[in-house]
Amino acid sequence: MPYQSHTGARAIPTVDLSPFLDSAVPPPQNHDQLQAGRSLVQALHYLGFVEVIGHGISQGEIDEALTWTKKLFALPYAEKMKAPHPPGPIPHRGYSGIGKEKVYSRDDVKTHGNEIDVGQSLRKISDFKESYEIGSEIDPVQQNIWLPDDVLPDFRSYMTTLYEKLAKVGKMVLHAIGIGLGLDGPALTSLMDLMSDRHCQLRLLHYPAIGKEKLQNELLARLPAHHDWGTFTMLFQDSQGGLELKEPTGQTFLKAKPRDGAFLLNIGDMLQRFTNDYFISAVHAVSVPNPDSVPPSGVPPRYSIPFFVCPDFSHTVSTLPKFVNDATPAKYEPVRFDQYGSMVSQYQYQEN
Repeated sequence: MPYQSHTGARAIPTVDLSPFLDSAVPPPQNHDQLQAGRSLVQALHYLGFVEVIGHGISQGEIDEALTWTKKLFALPYAEKMKAPHPPGPIPHRGYSGIGKEKVYSRDDVKTHGNEIDVGQSLRKISDFKESYEIGSEIDPVQQNIWLPDDVLPDFRSYMTTLYEKLAKVGKMVLHAIGIGLGLDGPALTSLMDLMSDRHCQLRLLHYPAIGKEKLQNELLARLPAHHDWGTFTMLFQDSQGGLELKEPTGQTFLKAKPRDGAFLLNIGDMLQRFTNDYFISAVHAVSVPNPDSVPPSGVPPRYSIPFFVCPDFSHTVSTLPKFVNDATPAKYEPVRFDQYGSMVSQYQYQEN
């Protein structure tokens, strides 16, 4: 679906979470944490996304992670296929070649809902990207699919450590949201249950360069507009940028320009359901530019690293009573995370 895309007069807000890194003063007495948490919640409430700094991951660490990502995707296809993603959507682990995965939105499914093969209809426009999915080494449901160590030495150990680092950041962000919402006791515990250390997902993405002629002659997508179905997503992107986030009140997409030391945070479906739409799951995309605006050299490659914060597979997500009243009655029934995920990702991979 066509959409407007611009940098916009309305900038994506930035929130500094450094007060949550090291502090001997616990909330609610910690004024700096309270202020940072409230700023985070305010931005997420109005837009569904925010730029985060002061999160404890340095630009040097981000650059190192992107360097490993580039090393991975620079391997020959036959080498990458030594850790192949399985045919279906679960387990969501290992390497997917260009065009194997199809990302789509609920609106896309509705558009093609009357067709005989919805999955094939969605794939009429291919996603021009390749990816590698990594989870916790102790995930009991989805085991990791690793390259042999001689293909890319130390890749497994590095990515396992990176997963653990980002899981700690994710937990800190979720705690900051809880402080900003004024939650404590069982309510805060319910919020923190929206993240499981063993069931988040680290994703490495490569969007190959696209020549101008290819853009002019083929129907291509990089990452179509969609929602994430976890709790929230933290995205680190290279200097090429490319991520665009939709304003919730219109059709305008804001370009998320890369900034050293920052990541983009966007709300997912589970946090939307938990808060009864106080937070809205953010629509976002990586668009393919109009061929007329592309220089003769084409579109350069892009690399990014999203980290998806999710609850346990068997966790049932229910709306917190705090967000239900006469003015805003409950909109969602409780749902098991794995059942919801199976429903929304059923066309993501094709069996053959």
